[in-house]
Amino acid sequence: MLELTKISKRFGSRAVLHEISLRVDSGEYVAVIGESGIGKSTLLNIIAGLEPADAGRVFVDGVEISALDDDAAARLRRERFGFVFQAFHVLPHLTVLQNVGLPLLLRGVGQAEIERRARALVAAVGLGGREASAPRELSGGELQRVAIARALVGDPKLVLADEPTGNLDPENARHVLELLRAQVKERGATAVLVTHSESSAAGCDRRYRLSAEGLTRLG
Repeated sequence: MLELTKISKRFGSRAVLHEISLRVDSGEYVAVIGESGIGKSTLLNIIAGLEPADAGRVFVDGVEISALDDDAAARLRRERFGFVFQAFHVLPHLTVLQNVGLPLLLRGVGQAEIERRARALVAAVGLGGREASAPRELSGGELQRVAIARALVGDPKLVLADEPTGNLDPENARHVLELLRAQVKERGATAVLVTHSESSAAGCDRRYRLSAEGLTRLG
């Protein structure tokens, strides 16, 4: 599902990523652990085609995203990717249901189908009955559940999660990570989680550490 071949990236004189190679098979849930500033988010941005690598190639579901132009990369992201971020990125002027259904709206899916699929995902993440709530009425843990539902509503092939529990207390963080893993596995998606936390990566199928020396498998 995902293959990185000798990805390198520099910002000015600073080398952030050096010849990073990684293969993630369909259905795997993989974690990349590293300290803040080591390049984890940059790696995800390169995988998603949001930022170019200086060298190397990225294949997603057999497509070389690193070779696509901006429009083609954007289409691939809409069709095959789901994203979960630390900062939630839930739109404050939309309801829970509207936030979850937004990726389908951007794809041009009909309103009835959007509502059906969004309601199913809202229920799946434990927010049934909160469809009409505004984001300001939700806790941080609930907002991240909305973000997970939004990431999965389009049945993505690949889910990228960037420090998804960074703004949550330990108990909410544990619940959100369990929910994310369960929902990804239930839908047969592939996921890459980047985190600074060893405990956040504990439930993943494989774990890697990203450092200045490169990517090292932990288990």
